[in-house]
Amino acid sequence: MNEKNWDELTMRIDDMYTIDVRNKFSEKLPDNPKFSRTIERIEFEKDNTKYRIDNVESPTILDKKTIYHHRGAANHVEYIYDPEETSKKVIFYRQMPDGYWNEITPEEMLSD
Repeated sequence: MNEKNWDELTMRIDDMYTIDVRNKFSEKLPDNPKFSRTIERIEFEKDNTKYRIDNVESPTILDKKTIYHHRGAANHVEYIYDPEETSKKVIFYRQMPDGYWNEITPEEMLSD
């Protein structure tokens, strides 16, 4: 999602439901701390249910290496990142009654 589409989405949500939280922050990638990702986050309430949408920009993954244990089971995965190119994705969440955020599809958010 490009910047213009993100701005349109956030304006539409703010008009319909009012955005309660809006912030932007960076965090190191857990598997490679020399790279970081930027997350722009909004939270709002719709029909007494809280929703969160993250617009995540992170380094593009060039390759994935699966490291195997000596018995043949996968031990962990290492990602090779492009130091210059980034990719963006938008992730939708719904807050559950226990307070945890579960990832949902955009269709699930619209159907509720």
